[in-house]
Amino acid sequence: MLKAMLKKWWMILLQGILLIFLGIYLMIHPGEVLIGLSFWLGILVLGTGIAGVMEYFASGKEDREYDALGWSVVTILLGMLMLGKMLVTMKVVTVLFGIWMLATGALLVSNGWKLKEGYTIGWIILAVGVLSAIAGVMMLFDMGTAAVGISTLLGLHTILTGLGFILLALVKRAAVHRFKAKITSFRSGLQ
Repeated sequence: MLKAMLKKWWMILLQGILLIFLGIYLMIHPGEVLIGLSFWLGILVLGTGIAGVMEYFASGKEDREYDALGWSVVTILLGMLMLGKMLVTMKVVTVLFGIWMLATGALLVSNGWKLKEGYTIGWIILAVGVLSAIAGVMMLFDMGTAAVGISTLLGLHTILTGLGFILLALVKRAAVHRFKAKITSFRSGLQ
């Protein structure tokens, strides 16, 4: 199926268009994005714990590690807690995202400050860093702001990916047409 999709440029174009619509949806519905992200994070943690327990019992008796089994059981309990207390999970996700934004802002401010004397771009990096740090602080204290920030970044990423797919489809279409023209020209030259 993948081979057929790569042969058809319009399939790649369709994927790009659908990704753009998905990106817009993500940006319009920040609450649902945060709930979905928290839910899937809980599922992944729970699945990791279950896989660890399964690996323990699938191993030979001499290869079993009790500390790995204990860690897997704790991971299962954490995953169940994350799924059972979704509001807490959402808050933890937003706090971690806020910390990440704050740290990114601090790094950009530091580098922008160093570059501002010799390069104009340093001032831009500094300004982006300050904005990122402010957004990080806002996300730490307001789950709604964090939800909007997370959904905006995921939405923008999805839209940019969709645009990339559309460009790839157009390039592929042009290359296929050019290749077909060369083959037609080559065949007519042989006759």
